[in-house]
Amino acid sequence: MNIWQFIFYLGVINIIFGFVWKWVLVFPAALLFGLLRFDDGMKLVKTFGTYLLVSLTVLFTLTAVGSNPNSFRLIFYPFMGICVLFMCFGVHAYEQRIQAQMTMDRQDIENNSDFDGILMIGAIVFYLIALFVPKVATNPIVEWMFRTIQRIYDLPVIGWLIGMGGALWLCGMVLYSVATIGVVVAGIAGKFRKKGKQKVVVVGSASEGARDKT
Repeated sequence: MNIWQFIFYLGVINIIFGFVWKWVLVFPAALLFGLLRFDDGMKLVKTFGTYLLVSLTVLFTLTAVGSNPNSFRLIFYPFMGICVLFMCFGVHAYEQRIQAQMTMDRQDIENNSDFDGILMIGAIVFYLIALFVPKVATNPIVEWMFRTIQRIYDLPVIGWLIGMGGALWLCGMVLYSVATIGVVVAGIAGKFRKKGKQKVVVVGSASEGARDKT
């Protein structure tokens, strides 16, 4: 399995898990907690869903690395797993923020943003820990979901549609990586330009001061 196949199947996992999780548990839970007026209930659902998604990502990463272990896979595959998780949670948080702006006040939006940020950091930390201690991410539920995702992907028509989604996910991941590199490079270049302008101002001020003394 090469790196493109690895990212592609991570996209397949996210697509299938996201669809099933959203329609099977999140919507019914949102209705139930809404009737019970239990505002923190959805935070528990998000936390559990994050655990399952990260555990699936860990299981697939270990499977991909273990199929043909080498130094490149041991370093780059987990790194790409972190990038995929970061992209997934970032996009999800952005979509939720847009939806929240239509229904919530500013305080609720800030509270949800803080929780999503903590959840994303916790997910990445848990991913790194689980790579070294797989037992924390391996259990019958995760293993069953991993096998079920593979069976769904192997279905004739549905698997083909999911494959198209995985290809789009792969393209999005590449574009996201290029955009991220562009932002980092632009930020570094901006800092150098700022320092250069400050040096020019300092030199100019010093030369003007020397002229005033003469």
